[in-house]
Amino acid sequence: MSRTLRLLKDEITYSKAQREEVNILHRLQYYSRQNEFFTRLSGNRDWIKAVIAHHLGLPSTDLCQVADVEDWLHGSFNVCVPVSINRWEPRTQSGSRVLLRFPLPYRLGEEFRPGNSDEKIRCEAGTYAWLGENCPNIPIPRLYGFGTSDGETVRRSLSPQATL
Repeated sequence: MSRTLRLLKDEITYSKAQREEVNILHRLQYYSRQNEFFTRLSGNRDWIKAVIAHHLGLPSTDLCQVADVEDWLHGSFNVCVPVSINRWEPRTQSGSRVLLRFPLPYRLGEEFRPGNSDEKIRCEAGTYAWLGENCPNIPIPRLYGFGTSDGETVRRSLSPQATL
């Protein structure tokens, strides 16, 4: 009987891995690295609340409630942490929930190419700004701000007409 190894979304055996045309060795690390990264983020809930409060201009982090890890949204390259805002005044959107999005460093090669995650953040923020200015009919999420690993932060003015 073949031993089964855990991947992110399923399992794989050696015989199946031989037939794959991708590097399974990298994929075998994703499950444990995702768990490590999510655990690290979950352990920094106070920091997440502080980031949200800063970018939204909230008077207190007590207004923020970070969702449980099971409710986080993730794909191949990002994880979005839902944060509910209690008594959010004045808000510039409908609803009282925002998403704090993080690139997944283990998927971007951050370990052997430091700076890849920051570059991804800058490029995506630039794309949002460009789309907002040049293609106003294309619906995009509202970007309140962004930050990079070196401490650089950009905070959007909360006036409805403001752009990054």
